[in-house]
Amino acid sequence: MSRIPTAVITVLVFLAACGEYQQDQKSTAEPSAMRKTSDSAAAAQPNATAFVSGVATYRERMVLPADASFEATLEDTSRADAPARVIGRHRIEPVGQPPFRFSISYDPAQLQRRGNYVIRARVMRGSNLLFTTDRHYALPQPGQELELLLVRAQQAQTTQSSTATATLENAYWKLMRVGAEAVTIAGEREPHFVLHPDDRRIAGSGGCNRLVGGYSLDGEKLSFSQVAGTMMACPDGMQYERAFHDALTKTASWKIEGERLQLFDEAGVSVAEFESRYMR
Repeated sequence: MSRIPTAVITVLVFLAACGEYQQDQKSTAEPSAMRKTSDSAAAAQPNATAFVSGVATYRERMVLPADASFEATLEDTSRADAPARVIGRHRIEPVGQPPFRFSISYDPAQLQRRGNYVIRARVMRGSNLLFTTDRHYALPQPGQELELLLVRAQQAQTTQSSTATATLENAYWKLMRVGAEAVTIAGEREPHFVLHPDDRRIAGSGGCNRLVGGYSLDGEKLSFSQVAGTMMACPDGMQYERAFHDALTKTASWKIEGERLQLFDEAGVSVAEFESRYMR
């Protein structure tokens, strides 16, 4: 029986060990590479996007102007004393003729569990409001589509809008003058109001306390009802707050010129003046 030299055996054992080590290194490296690829893919994922879709139309047999536009918005109306915050919008310009199909994209992370969210839509021609939703449309469940009914805007309000850059409803109106006295209040809570057409309510602040109530709008006629507020006492602005409430109670008509709104009593005397602040 022949004998294999000891040196040869040693070399063979060494080579076999090297092969096993390299195989182990390869097996270890592969899961690591896979993990890096997976992590990179996860990091590359964009922020989640959701959609609320539907169709809007109106009942009138009316052909829209060629330059009319349509806009649907998803808005946060959780705060009664602040303007609605637009979370997402879909605009069509020019819009053509009804029905109008829309799909509003938004980030679900902006929705709070106890928040209040609504969908509004309108048809505009320049600064003139032609059609709008006049009721509350809540955010639907995922996958459900909305059917929005648009109603024709009141003719008197549309006529006034042609010379105004602000609209009465869905606008933040800051109190600038009450009676004959200019309003100057230091602090973050300025006297203001917002008219919410979906449920015909007024919400805002007297400068110290929140105010809520209802309103009735018929062309140039405007009146407020059941206006109430909280009962806090503040070091500044209380004299304006009482006068602000009284002015709302006396209001019988309104007029907008540019960014300025005036409220008038039944005798046609100006009881308060406001300046518009753009909705967020």
